[in-house]
Amino acid sequence: MHRLPCLPESDGSSEVTSEVAVLDTIHGAGLIAERMRERGIEAAALEVYHNVPDVSGYDLVVAPVHLPPENPVHKEARCLGKKVVTHHRAVGDLLQGKRDFRAFEVTGTRGKTTTALILAQILSSRGTVISHTTRGIEIWRDGKSEVVRSGLSITPANVIRAFDAAEEASSDDLVCEVSLGGTGLADFGVLTSFVGDYKIAGGTLWASTAKLQMVSLLKRGSKLIAGEDVGISADVTFGAGPRGQVWCTPREILAGEERASLNLGESFDPESYVAAISGAAAAALAAGLDLEEIASNLVGFDGLGGRMKKTWQDGILVFDNSNSGLRASGVEAALNRAKGGERVALVTGEEAETVCEGMDVPALIELLARRRREIDLLILVGERLKPHAPGLLALTAPDLDSGLAKAKSGLKKGDRVISCVKCFR
Repeated sequence: MHRLPCLPESDGSSEVTSEVAVLDTIHGAGLIAERMRERGIEAAALEVYHNVPDVSGYDLVVAPVHLPPENPVHKEARCLGKKVVTHHRAVGDLLQGKRDFRAFEVTGTRGKTTTALILAQILSSRGTVISHTTRGIEIWRDGKSEVVRSGLSITPANVIRAFDAAEEASSDDLVCEVSLGGTGLADFGVLTSFVGDYKIAGGTLWASTAKLQMVSLLKRGSKLIAGEDVGISADVTFGAGPRGQVWCTPREILAGEERASLNLGESFDPESYVAAISGAAAAALAAGLDLEEIASNLVGFDGLGGRMKKTWQDGILVFDNSNSGLRASGVEAALNRAKGGERVALVTGEEAETVCEGMDVPALIELLARRRREIDLLILVGERLKPHAPGLLALTAPDLDSGLAKAKSGLKKGDRVISCVKCFR
């Protein structure tokens, strides 16, 4: 029978019903348990948010890093002295072994999606790349991508799906955005930032502590790339400060004494991409690309949908800043970016409060109240924002698409829409 490196050998002293219990929602735990069974490991997926299953008969308990320690099943596992590991650790162990592609994992409190996608674009100049981010699983060739599967979260379990996609496509590289740490799969691990840290696991653990699994699980021989504010020793550090070895401006990338000119597009805010381009460039340099090659692969780069991207739609100028990592500060940045011109509509809120811990509603409401006079038409998205609509003289919508439709119906050519909804994009 196949065993995970984290699975202890049984001493034969007790009867074991199943070897591994994977805790989470059934959907979240199911994929990990299924892959274990394919490898000959007896495993069961246990839903632990609305049920209290018995884990006394299991050798190993696999729990999501965000599961509160006071969750009854989590607490029982520890009281029974069970070995408990994270989903990240289990996925990394399941996917270890020989493969024909390099793996990159990206985590951090900010800039994960943007950094991962820019890195995938850069790497695709040399071959086929599979990326998995909040946008879904995409296949990249020569700087262009095609979504092959959408609607997936960036939990470690979905690294399995991305890994399978990379094998199926005979890809040269796999780039995965991973929430709350790395799995240990990576040949190159990227920690983007620890700015804006927040609590998880029922308020008992800092997200940055969980994300340091990128370091603790990194396999021998792998390289670590880290943003300067992370404050750890890395193979390559990026940032504008004294410790930063790689950094960029909207006009050039710098690496030590080397410089390469950037020729970016104009339909986005390049300042908001400086950190992500720097992190992607640092990872690409660590992977063997040179600075001029990296810069040439970004010629005409015009931003990414949902990340300060500017487009014209039916004569209306749309500033698209709806993404999974959105904060109230991102809404204010979009308001500042979109100043000037005719009437403006702001569509803001959240499609689901579970997206990356949800929007900070008090901070958003304070911002909207302070700058309400600048907004001609305000649409609030999501259930948690509904009670605030009357006081803010706002319309409401259940999701991003219906909110944008309401905004456009109240505008005419030459007007502006600012899209700032926290959602999986």
